[in-house]
Amino acid sequence: VTNNHVVENAKELYVILEGGKEVEAKLIGTDPATDVAVVKIDEPNLTVAKLGDSDKVKQGELAVAIGNPLGHDLAGTVTVGVISAVNRTLQVDGREFKLLQTDAAISPGNSGGALVNSNGEVIGMNTMKMSSGASEGLGFAIPSNVFIPIAEQLIKNGRIERPGLGVVVSEVSDELAKEYGYPKGIIIVQIARNGAADKAGLLPNDIILAIEGEKVTTLDQLKAAINKHKVGDIIKLRVWRNGKEFELPVKLQQLE
Repeated sequence: VTNNHVVENAKELYVILEGGKEVEAKLIGTDPATDVAVVKIDEPNLTVAKLGDSDKVKQGELAVAIGNPLGHDLAGTVTVGVISAVNRTLQVDGREFKLLQTDAAISPGNSGGALVNSNGEVIGMNTMKMSSGASEGLGFAIPSNVFIPIAEQLIKNGRIERPGLGVVVSEVSDELAKEYGYPKGIIIVQIARNGAADKAGLLPNDIILAIEGEKVTTLDQLKAAINKHKVGDIIKLRVWRNGKEFELPVKLQQLE
């Protein structure tokens, strides 16, 4: 398991084992949305890392980062620090990541390496750092409980299935509600042609009030409600349009 940005656009992949042996690797699947990728090698008698439960990680506990900073010449470098924060939300290239933050030194080349706890359990995958002249010690890792299910799905299917409506949406703010008399919910700003919402008959400026009877007033609530279902599932949306409420079935499609 490694980062997508490590293997992206690679024509050939090799894994270097302890002792220096190079083994050609096959790319099993990638998920740019979470920056996770899986590669496979056919090699006997490999030692498997013990995976930890990142939900149990607490601020202040020991964190050890393992990787190859600045390339293979420094392979197996270990840096030690603490967990500075858990569930840190960062926006990178328009995507949102929930990450473990550590002050263990993470450098270019560390990406895809393990972040382990005091028991030697992998609790995260080193993925990025923030640095400037004014700051140091800001490293980030994808939590194990985030990348493990992604990796398992990539191994099983070669891709990640994410159900979606095919819309650009926004939360109805207090200002919008007051000015236009809109109810609180999720307003549709734009609809993808031939997407799930388009096929179901949803229109721009429709407001989604609930999904399967569950109220949605924030984007996080909308995402959580949709992610309870699978691509191909038909879900019922409660919709407000021009002062009238109605229910509409929508068949979820793969989110591109």
